[in-house]
Amino acid sequence: MFWWDSDSDYPDFRCTRCDREFSNQYSLRQHRRDASDHYSCDSCDFVGATRAELLTHHDQTRHATICRGCNNGRGRIWGSESQEYLDHLEDGNVCGLCETHFETPSNLEHHEMTHLERTIECYGCCRKFPTYPAMIIHLEAATCVSGIDIRDLNQSAAMCFQWKAYLDQEYRQELLERVDLKAMYGRVYPFRCPGCKLSFTKLSGLFQHVYSNACRQDLHEGKMAKLIKWLENRHDI
Repeated sequence: MFWWDSDSDYPDFRCTRCDREFSNQYSLRQHRRDASDHYSCDSCDFVGATRAELLTHHDQTRHATICRGCNNGRGRIWGSESQEYLDHLEDGNVCGLCETHFETPSNLEHHEMTHLERTIECYGCCRKFPTYPAMIIHLEAATCVSGIDIRDLNQSAAMCFQWKAYLDQEYRQELLERVDLKAMYGRVYPFRCPGCKLSFTKLSGLFQHVYSNACRQDLHEGKMAKLIKWLENRHDI
């Protein structure tokens, strides 16, 4: 926090920001603390003219950890990789990659998918998605150039030999006949998780639930793996 003058036996307590000298280290620190345009690093002699300069310094040197999503986007300085910062990420539902804050853990979980590499190729086109559920949502929305839509997927799911594991028998025949359940009944829940029996309005909702590890059912094992293989055989071009 101070310079050492090689021509002297005593340290030189000089402020590198305004080039003022002080009699001792305490006076120098008090000066930096009280000056309105002095933003100093606690780990080195850097003194910025603005808080933004200090935050940039910490980003470059890692002398402290910055959460830029704190304080309504103004940022907050935390001890470098401190336990307090790690607790903040968990307690505040904070994305550790982009520092965006979320209201709930569920919202954070869905957001974190946007950082995943897009490796899942669509059954009907060349587009790639970060997760299998995201690809199914794309098809259900009828935005794929292949023309595959929600009724195609529902019909295929109802045709699968494993249908009893994830489909309410009451709606199977209508799905086989490509009936639009939402148009006919409003909100109904034809799909259910084979693991915890939670019900869903869409096939994509079932896949999202299983992908999220909300229960012990695995996306690539058991009944769900067989359903995915069946959909791939039916629709992969």
